[in-house]
Amino acid sequence: MDPRHLHDLLTELHQELLAATTVEPKDRDLLKRLAADIHALVEAGPGTPPPERYQGLRGRLAESAAAFEASHPRLTTAMEKVI
Repeated sequence: MDPRHLHDLLTELHQELLAATTVEPKDRDLLKRLAADIHALVEAGPGTPPPERYQGLRGRLAESAAAFEASHPRLTTAMEKVI
């Protein structure tokens, strides 16, 4: 994937994560960790972080997407775009 496009998708996902307000307390921690990881990647700029950082994030997003599929479809869609 083009690094600029991935950067744009990560920015979109970060905004969706911050907008998710009706989340169970146990899931809130997960969203906060994902938001922090994505924020670090977005701030680094497109193509800057090493590919292994993207792979770790990809795995966590795949797990999270399954957990939020029913309760937060917009968030899940944004996660799936990045995955």
